[in-house]
Amino acid sequence: MIKRINNGAKETKTEVVAGTVQAVNDKGIKVNDRWYNFSRFLQEKPQIEAKDEVEFLASDSGFIVKFLNLSKNKETENQDEAENLLLNALRSAVKISSLIESEVSIKFSTNDIIKLALTLFIQKSSL
Repeated sequence: MIKRINNGAKETKTEVVAGTVQAVNDKGIKVNDRWYNFSRFLQEKPQIEAKDEVEFLASDSGFIVKFLNLSKNKETENQDEAENLLLNALRSAVKISSLIESEVSIKFSTNDIIKLALTLFIQKSSL
């Protein structure tokens, strides 16, 4: 016969929480006007930003046990893509101007480089 002994350990209950992330810090996330902390037993902690949609299991004490679903905010992704395009255009403009300066005795001003970068950015983003 097997006898189970309750040694004082209480049973933890979990609930599924879904919603939009309102805020993020190093300890947890705020969803539906409530803070949930990352559990130390959490196996995988994804990169989460404000306005992302999340679905996770949370213990009754407010710790995130497991992430079920995460969908990034499209607006944030588009903004990151535009920033990368602009940064690459600026790098290209600096390279082009330095190549031309080394071949021909023309000095580019900062405004000239910025105009060139914006032109490259507009061409890349319209493709």
